[in-house]
Amino acid sequence: MKHTGRLVLSDGAEISVIGGGPSGTFFSIFALKMAKMIDKKIKVTIFDPKDFTKSGPAGCNRCGGVISELLVQTLAVEGINLPDTVIQRGISSYMLHTAKGSVKIASPSFEKSIATVKRGEFRKNAEEPHKESFDHFLLREAVKLGACHEPVRIDRIGYDNGRPLLYSKDKIVHKSDLVVGSFGVNSTGAGMFEALGFGYKKPGTIITAIAELDLGEDRVSEFFGNSIHIFLLPLKGVKFAAMVPKGGHVTVCILGKKTDSDTVDAFLNHEIVRKVLPEGSFSGPACRCLPRMSVSAPKAPFTDRVVICGDAGSTRLFKDGIGAAYVMGKAAAKTAVFEGIGRDDFKAGYEPVYNEIKTDNYFGRYLFGITDLYKKYGIMTSGMVAVVEDEQNDSRSPKILSSILWNMFTGNERYKDIFKTAVSLPMHLDLWKEFARGIFRRGV
Repeated sequence: MKHTGRLVLSDGAEISVIGGGPSGTFFSIFALKMAKMIDKKIKVTIFDPKDFTKSGPAGCNRCGGVISELLVQTLAVEGINLPDTVIQRGISSYMLHTAKGSVKIASPSFEKSIATVKRGEFRKNAEEPHKESFDHFLLREAVKLGACHEPVRIDRIGYDNGRPLLYSKDKIVHKSDLVVGSFGVNSTGAGMFEALGFGYKKPGTIITAIAELDLGEDRVSEFFGNSIHIFLLPLKGVKFAAMVPKGGHVTVCILGKKTDSDTVDAFLNHEIVRKVLPEGSFSGPACRCLPRMSVSAPKAPFTDRVVICGDAGSTRLFKDGIGAAYVMGKAAAKTAVFEGIGRDDFKAGYEPVYNEIKTDNYFGRYLFGITDLYKKYGIMTSGMVAVVEDEQNDSRSPKILSSILWNMFTGNERYKDIFKTAVSLPMHLDLWKEFARGIFRRGV
């Protein structure tokens, strides 16, 4: 479809949101709130066949479920207060495990603590009415504000006099003034938007491995407490792995370029990992999956009457997908309501935010490349662990490396800001001293 000039949302405008995950619900919440601010009436319909109240794969969004305290506080300011039924566990520290030792990294401050949430109930036929998934909570909030949730799978998009038409099983189900693509990279949604011919190309992805360990609340509290366990181990094809404690279970997330069905078993059987888990407490993962994760930005994420956000748009590399969904969903809503729904409007109001995350991820790739070197070479690994231990044990220490590692695996800081901290000369002097000691000990 060719560019047709400036377009705006008029009273009674119809907005279709394809995907009921965080990016789609954040967009819906903010679009409805912003429209109310200027006394504009809009209709928002969220199309998603997934039922987040169901147990098993039907209600799971296949994600680690970690959110920063900064995001929790930001949402509270926006009037979105996460209830205790959504927060699974507050996290105040990381346990970093390497081939050369383990070290505990405490949160740099109270404001930088994080929390874990449930993205779905992995146990089939589970009955936990006091617990609610994060995705269902956000969808419910959007509906409270006036959005309509249609449990329909959209499989094609067409046009009628320049307005998008949504199809399901070859039947027209909705005519829209604006279509928001907030589908995940594990869905078939990208193909619909690529077929529209305005230049959209889905983001690059890698396959990750996720598993749930059903340990029981007492064992999770005893062996994990309020710590997420991060593993930087020299495992082939694995960049890093994390064990995220929830209520009565632990979510295992393994990221790398060559993960497959055997990756989880190989990881859980690693001698360092086995020392972390309670011996004989479970026979194996209660469930596992191999979802795709976005590792690069797509091309052309918007045109007239169409904007794409969330994992299918621009998201943070290897972390804070929920935080990115908030930022991108809000930016898309702000542009649509206050500026317009034409290509030039999204280019002016939405693209700068999209590019900011895209650029920040370049710094992230560099930083993770450095961590790959540190875990690959034993002397560098030992030096890193020694410096972190010194920082954690000295209350007067500035804790530069500890802060870098903490922020690498949370959503509190941008990669660009972490990079600025990473060029600290005093920290590198401490590392070089430890490298020299390691070389000397090896020589002796």
